[in-house]
Amino acid sequence: MLTKFPAYYVMAANTDVGKTIFSCGITMTAVKNALRLLYIKPIQTGFPLDSDSSFIKIYNPSDLVSTKTIFSLSNPVSPHRAIFENSNDNPDQCILDEKMLSILEEELKNNDSQFILIEGAGGVASPTIQGQLQCDVYRSLRLPIIFVADSKLGGISCTISSIALLETKGYEIACVLLFDGKDENAVFLKKHYKNKFPVFSFKNLTENKENKTEKIGKKELENWFKTNDEIFSNVFQHLTSYHLTKIEVIEDYIETAKEHIWWPFTQHGFNIEPKVIDSAYKDNITYVNLNKLRDQNILTHCNYDANASWWTQGIGHASFRLAHAAAMAAARYGHVMFPGNIHEPAVKLTQKLINTVGKGWAKRVFFSDNGSTAVEVAIKIAFRKKFGVPNQNEKIKNILVLGLKDTYHGDTHATMNATNPNSFKFNDYWYEPKGYWLSYPSVFMKNKKYFVSLPDEFNSDKLFELNISNLNEIFDKNRDNVILNEIYQNYIDRQMYVLEDSSFTVGALLLEPILQGAGGMKLIDPLFQRLLIQECKKRKIPVIFDEVFTGFWRLGKISAAHLMDEKPDIACYAKLLTGGLLPLSVTLTTEECFESFLGDSLSTALLHGHSYTAHPIGCFVAAEAIEEMFNSSHFCSDNNCLEIPWDFELIEKFSELQNISKVFALGSVFVFELQDEHSDYTSTRSKVLVDKLKEENIDVRCLGNIVYLFAGFNTKKEYLKVVLSKIYDNLKLECHL
Repeated sequence: MLTKFPAYYVMAANTDVGKTIFSCGITMTAVKNALRLLYIKPIQTGFPLDSDSSFIKIYNPSDLVSTKTIFSLSNPVSPHRAIFENSNDNPDQCILDEKMLSILEEELKNNDSQFILIEGAGGVASPTIQGQLQCDVYRSLRLPIIFVADSKLGGISCTISSIALLETKGYEIACVLLFDGKDENAVFLKKHYKNKFPVFSFKNLTENKENKTEKIGKKELENWFKTNDEIFSNVFQHLTSYHLTKIEVIEDYIETAKEHIWWPFTQHGFNIEPKVIDSAYKDNITYVNLNKLRDQNILTHCNYDANASWWTQGIGHASFRLAHAAAMAAARYGHVMFPGNIHEPAVKLTQKLINTVGKGWAKRVFFSDNGSTAVEVAIKIAFRKKFGVPNQNEKIKNILVLGLKDTYHGDTHATMNATNPNSFKFNDYWYEPKGYWLSYPSVFMKNKKYFVSLPDEFNSDKLFELNISNLNEIFDKNRDNVILNEIYQNYIDRQMYVLEDSSFTVGALLLEPILQGAGGMKLIDPLFQRLLIQECKKRKIPVIFDEVFTGFWRLGKISAAHLMDEKPDIACYAKLLTGGLLPLSVTLTTEECFESFLGDSLSTALLHGHSYTAHPIGCFVAAEAIEEMFNSSHFCSDNNCLEIPWDFELIEKFSELQNISKVFALGSVFVFELQDEHSDYTSTRSKVLVDKLKEENIDVRCLGNIVYLFAGFNTKKEYLKVVLSKIYDNLKLECHL
């Protein structure tokens, strides 16, 4: 959180290392500079015998200083223990950490102080009221840290470990303060952190005392403050400069971006104004808005990441478990060459993949770096399985990929050619379509009823009402579908006849199962895809599932393949694979596919790879991410499903709006289509809505007139309802304009 005036969190390596004394000295310096200062103690135990707020006020009686304690607990023990005594051992009366955070945020937002200090309790990993780690609870604020080091014997190790923990949690250290001592910790720490952040050392308060536990008198402490006045002035000057420099650096970043950065999928002719992301945490992204410098105290705002940061997020941003895994693997391996080698992260991830998304069909895992590359690999494998080793004298000509219209498999050359002409490729000279693409039926809700929209090529009525009350019923193989079955089968038979009567040969069926992504978030009737898959399997055409988007519980089940109860020959996974932390992708195959590359010559092997194939950091993070998904709030272990608590009554209301043509919610995905004459990726129909939602702190990135939201796997039901309600209210208002 970036504030108009300097605001810092005072954390320490341990308890009883001088946090309050150093906070008091900084406060006294602020008064000398005629600045209004607010001191906040979120949790005070041992009250009223101990009161850090009172201590600050005793030495700073000036009206310029305000102090506030949010929660005072009488028992002089850790807050997670003290709370039970204060609540008569009834945990239901415990004060929630969320309430404390809410109060802190309001104080930061509305206070007119020119300098703010928030002092923690104990060490950085000391428990809070609910037994969470202090550094976890305050992470959403992400204030810069004034760190108080331990000057005692053993304090160097404790200090370095604590600072490393804070940094892996996403905090920034502004400076380190500590007492001098006979162990010369300050000397070591100044050298250790040279060129990283300053370390300020102060004369030890108890240095000349024979009884180290003897309480320090007021006069003695006042003399100590006077003795260290110059050092406190240097600290204060650094903290002020640190804050101002941060704002200046952000302004410089914006100018650099305008001059030198080229964004993907962005028309720079529109004079885009860069948005600065300060950090991201859980479901939210924190943006910096320097335009508020004059008007508001808080210069950052949190937006709900409704597009899941280009579909990579599920368990949330800045997971400490994943950050820790990345650090461990980086420290152990860095990067190592993979061909012919193995390492623990790759093996563990392979085991997890075979027993999750690949369970029941996959035997081999091929590693690559992104979803598009994973699909390229899949096409190579499928063609080899279908046609065998190419004969240089008699090469098979006119090989096509069979797929559905409007699909998107990435932007590498082969994946582009495997999709039909569309706005992504109209101006690309290298694009050479090599496929045959079928029309498809899509499922949606309108006016509280579910329908299937049928293309003209199906020679049937355009709309077919489904006799279902829940969208999950469309995956029931026993649903009453005699009429649709006949319509779908007749269309597929006609298309297969056209292909078989042509000079082209189908090398693979390439599908985005159930839900198309970039092509418009179309929910395809699984019955149609099942019938198409069956026809291809009859003809020995390998089936590829591009699950880069749909894999890992995106649609509720572990994969779309499991949701449809269909076994592909090959499937591709990325996006959620590493919990959104690192690029990594995998192509899973059957043993039969693998065996088609066996031979006595290297030339017949799968000659595809990258320097960072199966990089240990990504593999270790991915293995941890899969475990984290199993532990998600909305994961139900009884049926191995992700049950997102959408407000379906509210979603039905969406379907009744005049400006909405289609709507549906499946798994973590919610989609609605705005009424528009020009319904494609280049439509600007959603721009006004997107801009309004950003004002309401909701980040949406649309596909033309298609608006979509992704729920986090841990997003609270109440929060999701608030997000949906804001969108609904804006759409309803548009109807009445």
